[in-house]
Amino acid sequence: MTRARLVTQQALVSVVLMGALVVGAASSAWAGPVILGGDDLTDHGFESGGVNFEGWLYIQKALQNLAPSVTRPGASGIAALGTTSGAGDAGMGIDSAAGVAGLGVTHYDGDIAINSFFTDLAANSVNPAIIWLAGTDASGDLEPDEGAALTANAASINSFVASGGGLMSHGSGSDAYGWLSTLLPGLSNVDDCDSAGATLTPAGVAAFPGLSNSDIDDNAGPCHSHFEGNFGGLTTLALDGQDRSYIIGGGQGTLIQCGQPGQPACPSHEGAVIPEPSSVLLFGLGGLGAGLMRQRRTKRLK
Repeated sequence: MTRARLVTQQALVSVVLMGALVVGAASSAWAGPVILGGDDLTDHGFESGGVNFEGWLYIQKALQNLAPSVTRPGASGIAALGTTSGAGDAGMGIDSAAGVAGLGVTHYDGDIAINSFFTDLAANSVNPAIIWLAGTDASGDLEPDEGAALTANAASINSFVASGGGLMSHGSGSDAYGWLSTLLPGLSNVDDCDSAGATLTPAGVAAFPGLSNSDIDDNAGPCHSHFEGNFGGLTTLALDGQDRSYIIGGGQGTLIQCGQPGQPACPSHEGAVIPEPSSVLLFGLGGLGAGLMRQRRTKRLK
C-alpha cells in the first residue's frame, strides 16, 4: 500500500468516526422532553376558580416544563390520545391542565382515531408539540384496543420524540406502556408503587424546574406502578417512597432508544440497567484505524 493511499484511508476513518459522533450528538440535542409516570393523577385532581389542584396541578406543571423544551419545527398544541374532551377524569384533567398552561388540545379517542393520528403525523398533516397519553385507572382513559394501537405505533412515538416532540404519559400495565416495552424490551412496568414519601431526583429537579415533591407525592395522589430494568435513554425523575423509579424521562435532548449501532450512547443514570453503548460502529472504525496503523508500521520496517 502506498503512503498516499494509507494516509487517505486514515483520513476517511477520522471523518467517518467524527461524523458518527456528530450525528449522535446532534440527534440527542434536538430530541424532545419526556415524562412517563406510573400514576393515575388524572383521577386525583380538580379545578376551582381557574386553579388546578393535586394531580391536575402536576399535569399542568409538567406540561409547562415540557412545552418550552420542544424543538420540533412548527409544532403547537397537544395531541391527547385515548380520551375525549370533557369526558371523565382523563378528558377533564388534560383540558384543565392544558388550559391553565395556555396550550390547545386535540383529542383522539378510540383505536381508529389513534391509528389515523399517527398516519397523519407521518404525512405531516398534523404537528403537535406534545403527545399526551391518557393512562389507566381513571374514567375516560385508555381502553385495551387503544393501548394496542399505541403499541402498534411505538416506532412512531419514538420518532416523534427524536424529532423534538414532547411526550407525557400516565398509567400502568400493557395498556399504558406496551409501546414502551416494545421500544425497550428490557424495561418492565411493575404494578406496585407508594407515593407517600415520593421525591424528585436531582435529574427530575433539573429537567422540570418548578415541580416540587408535593406535586408528585401522596399530596397529589397515589401512584400504581414503577419502572425496572433497561431504561435506554431515559432516566429516573422521581422515586416512590420505597426508592423505586416511579417517574422516568428527561428534559430537552432525551431519547428513548440509544446504545445501538447508529444511535447515541445511553446516558449514565441512577436506577436503570445501562445497555452496552453504541460501540459496534465505533469499535469497528477504531479497529480499522488500528489495522491501518499496524500496516503503516509494517511498511516502515520493510
